[in-house]
Amino acid sequence: MENIRLPHTGRGNGTVPVSHAPNSTATVVEIKGGALSAFYVYGLIDTPDKLERGRMIVTHNYGGHRTRAVVPRKYTHLIVRRPSHGSLFPRWKLGFRASDSLPELVKSAEGGHPNVLRYAGARTTLRLEVSKGYVALTHRSLRGEGEKELHRSNGPFRGTVELPGSGLVEVDCLVRWSVTLPQ
Repeated sequence: MENIRLPHTGRGNGTVPVSHAPNSTATVVEIKGGALSAFYVYGLIDTPDKLERGRMIVTHNYGGHRTRAVVPRKYTHLIVRRPSHGSLFPRWKLGFRASDSLPELVKSAEGGHPNVLRYAGARTTLRLEVSKGYVALTHRSLRGEGEKELHRSNGPFRGTVELPGSGLVEVDCLVRWSVTLPQ
């Protein structure tokens, strides 16, 4: 998969305006942290009529990897916050991409951090495996709408979940995970 440009950079806490993708696709944030960086990313609505912090979008745990998450259209900005127990000034870079540029889940995928995969197929079962720790699997339309929780547990877990069809599969997990489509 090609990496996108990450034009927004920071060290410690910060706020970044969201560059939303066209309405036919969802907006996905892609974040890279420094090797010793851990931080949380929250949605923010900042308009002349409203200022409200939203839910946590994604957690980035230590390591120089890229983390991805869907950004709901209602958010105008993202807030990056370091955890109270983490490094004092975590380094981060972030950018935005349209969901149609995500890697397509054709056979299997694996990782050790949150990710978003694009699935273009019929209703099926998806085999999920996580050795330990928290995992949540969510499905949305390719436009990022209609969030449906497919699975949530504190591992270990090995089993199947129902995938309703084409859309985005968001994996929220900070340990090794894998998903596999049936042969």
